[in-house]
Amino acid sequence: MSFLIPSRQIAFSVELASTLGLEEAILLQCLSDQRVIAESEVSGRYQWHTLKSEQLTALLPFWKASDIQRAAENLRQQGVVLMSSAPLSESGEIRYAFNEDSLSTRHVTAQPANKGSASHAGAMAPSWQPDDNALRLLAQQGVPNHFSHDQIAEFVHYWSERAEARHSWGNRFVSHVLRKWRDFEARQSQARKPETPTWEQTRENEPESMNREWRPSTDCLEILEIQAGIHRNFIEDAIPEFILYWSEKGDQCNTWNARFINHVKRQWAEFQHTLKNESRPTVMTSDWQPSDDVYDVLRIARIDLDFARDLVPEFVMYWRDRNELRPSWNTLFLQFAKRQWQQRNLSENSLRDRSIVEDLSDRSWAT
Repeated sequence: MSFLIPSRQIAFSVELASTLGLEEAILLQCLSDQRVIAESEVSGRYQWHTLKSEQLTALLPFWKASDIQRAAENLRQQGVVLMSSAPLSESGEIRYAFNEDSLSTRHVTAQPANKGSASHAGAMAPSWQPDDNALRLLAQQGVPNHFSHDQIAEFVHYWSERAEARHSWGNRFVSHVLRKWRDFEARQSQARKPETPTWEQTRENEPESMNREWRPSTDCLEILEIQAGIHRNFIEDAIPEFILYWSEKGDQCNTWNARFINHVKRQWAEFQHTLKNESRPTVMTSDWQPSDDVYDVLRIARIDLDFARDLVPEFVMYWRDRNELRPSWNTLFLQFAKRQWQQRNLSENSLRDRSIVEDLSDRSWAT
């Protein structure tokens, strides 16, 4: 056989390598492959396996014993495997067991890549949340916990739309957040401005109350507009209601931008869902009522639902008189209700003067 064509290959998960580390993923796959031939015994709830130092160095000739011990210790610290032996240099062996509780939540099957997975593949659930292991892995990679939480709505919305079945939503979420965080850090390093704080510097600022002059930062707008693909006018329309709600609550916070990102993403996800349910143009009918999805969006925007319901007769009468075809009456009503709520609660200087005709006709952020 040619020297350039290896007689034995080690296949490992790229996803695991990105979350656990390259060395750790290689060692984990090796330990998984060898458990069928290694010395084994059952103790407590675990199946323990033993590999001698000679076996490990033969399996992993490109590593020293210290390299194997380091990778094994990292796997133990991350809760993936349990170790009951002394360090490899002292005991001459590794006695290990797979932490089935951890592996099941990670959906790590510890099977060779060409044998498939025994775990059940499922579609993304609307109520899905990452488990503690996924958040802990992200924290170990230096990702702030609030940044991870801010990515959940977008991640769930994206994969719910695709309706694909996956074995490991937790690992996929970790990869998704790491990619977002590294993009954020790259932009910060390339275009650092003295007056623009980093995410971590923002967290170190003293908590402040919300005020009527507050505006989201440039980085915040970039995350929403460029990364999340949210229309700029939609973002701008969400600012007054956000300011109003938190001004009335009187809370102090040093992460208003993070809260605003989460607020807008939740609204956008609901809004996109509403748009998908309406596509064929229709005329306004006398018995028309907003859908439940519309009230869900208004609830997320913290707009009083009784106030919104009181607007329906006026809205219906206006569009009945015009007798126009529109593809989404829910979208038009949603915008109208938000405008009316803002005008009711904010001072006249906070919003430009608009007539009811302008409010009802403006659909700029919905296109």
